[in-house]
Amino acid sequence: MIIIMKEKILRFKYMITPILMLFIIGIGGAVVLALEFSAHSLSKMPTVIVDHDNSLLSQSFVREIRTNSTFNIVAYSQINNDVKDLIDKGDVAVGFIIPKNFSKDLTDGKNPNIMVIYDGAQMAMTSSSRTKIAQILGTIKSAYLINVAEGQLGLMPEVAKNYINPISYNYRLIGNPTQNMFNFFIPGFSINTIQVGMIIVVILLIKKGNSYKKMWIKGIMVGLLGSISVFIIFVIFCKYFGLPYRGSVEAGVTLTTLFCIGMTFVGVLLIILLNGKQIDAVGLAGPVAITLFLVGYTFPTVAMPDIAPIIAKYIPFYYYAIPLRDLTLIGGSFQDNLSNIFWLTKFMIFMWVVTFLLYKMKEAKRLRNIRINEKNSIINSQDEEVIT
Repeated sequence: MIIIMKEKILRFKYMITPILMLFIIGIGGAVVLALEFSAHSLSKMPTVIVDHDNSLLSQSFVREIRTNSTFNIVAYSQINNDVKDLIDKGDVAVGFIIPKNFSKDLTDGKNPNIMVIYDGAQMAMTSSSRTKIAQILGTIKSAYLINVAEGQLGLMPEVAKNYINPISYNYRLIGNPTQNMFNFFIPGFSINTIQVGMIIVVILLIKKGNSYKKMWIKGIMVGLLGSISVFIIFVIFCKYFGLPYRGSVEAGVTLTTLFCIGMTFVGVLLIILLNGKQIDAVGLAGPVAITLFLVGYTFPTVAMPDIAPIIAKYIPFYYYAIPLRDLTLIGGSFQDNLSNIFWLTKFMIFMWVVTFLLYKMKEAKRLRNIRINEKNSIINSQDEEVIT
């Protein structure tokens, strides 16, 4: 039995390495990304403060910055250019310059200006810090105006508050209330890695001369292995990295399986088109990764050129990654995803039909060439006999 098993392993050893690559690189890469974003939200951004006023009001502002988890004050200075120098060196991401007479100008109604300087090369930090700064300044401004209204107009605190903020509003973020970057980005990037990996693996598994039946079986097998990789990744994300999953599990499993099998046959298509040239086919698998950006996963298609939303609707990733993110963060039932399931089913069947027909065309051409070569060989043999 051991000898038989050894022979089987040796016979199919060409399949082992690519399959291990799919699991190790796909799942391993996903875990590395998850660890990188394990903080879930940006915090402790290095910050420098230049306070030329040193008044109670400016100190109150600095205290708000210091106690906010978004910022980490790493330097204080009295020189404005130090802010730019520290940003240029990469030591800080945000700098505040509080002008001289800040408190006095505010009391005199001169509308003093706090200069906030961001590191534009780190847009994620810039976006997050701008929101927090607006909240802090809004809080300080409201508190100051309420004090003015109480002192100069003699209003009661609640009345003064209503005068200063005559219109209040509440907001609610659905699906991702903590604005967690991990939940928003990482699952899609991990799936993108898996889809490219599946295409490459099936290309490496298909040998020149394989029948379409063998190609089809290998394509199904790799698609199912890719699906298992995605399931493992989501289990790890949900269990160890706090990723929620609020929707239908059946919908997620169905979408994943259809997508993975359909995308695997992109690799089958490439290997057939290129007549079994694996290196050339693998080289063409890489560009599939850009579908992550084309479908609006990282940047909305409504903000892209007009042709982008049209192109996105012909890309399988559009009907899988974005619906899966909605299932994860917002929820949804199997019925809510029937249109996506139907599209991915059509895509999978379309890939089967196209690869089968292309294989038959290539096979017919190959057989025709063989017959022509045999005919030419017979003619040449006859000519040689006549000459002899």
